[in-house]
Amino acid sequence: MATKAEPVGSDQAGKPGVQEVITNIPGVGEVKAYFQVSTVDDYDGKTTEDVQTLRLTVPQEDEREVVATDDNGEALKNEDGSDKLTTETYWRYAALEIDLGKASRDKLLKALEPYVSKARESKTQPVATQGSFTASAASKSPHDLNAIREWAKGAGHDVKDKGRIAANIIEAYYKSTGKPNPAA
Repeated sequence: MATKAEPVGSDQAGKPGVQEVITNIPGVGEVKAYFQVSTVDDYDGKTTEDVQTLRLTVPQEDEREVVATDDNGEALKNEDGSDKLTTETYWRYAALEIDLGKASRDKLLKALEPYVSKARESKTQPVATQGSFTASAASKSPHDLNAIREWAKGAGHDVKDKGRIAANIIEAYYKSTGKPNPAA
């Protein structure tokens, strides 16, 4: 919860939301102060009544560096022999919280309404990542990558035991085996 503390006089001691703070200041001694502590709306910073915490999963466009590859999935190299990097854009989902009073909640819902009214219910809950893209998210593939690697090696393609498989090899696998491509 977002809170704010406003100093009040000692005459407010004992009232709801008022907290006493005692500290020792060297050369002065013990000092008492009183603060009115209240929950506050994160959006307007003023509302203290009927403030509730809303949890949101929000898509955010981000960029990351990845190793550039050729059509066979092999890493491209720079002149110095290091891996050539490129930037790609992806969507990550941030788990956020915001404390809002009724008026701010109504504004948020009104702003989202055109999108929510066109949305469909998700079959699965979105997975929020903390901060950056995770390797486990990258490994989610509709393809049976082990089967494709095995087929590719048997068909004479040079593929690594881990990492990305080139799109042309994946396409060749489905054409050769007659299996349906789940990503098509």
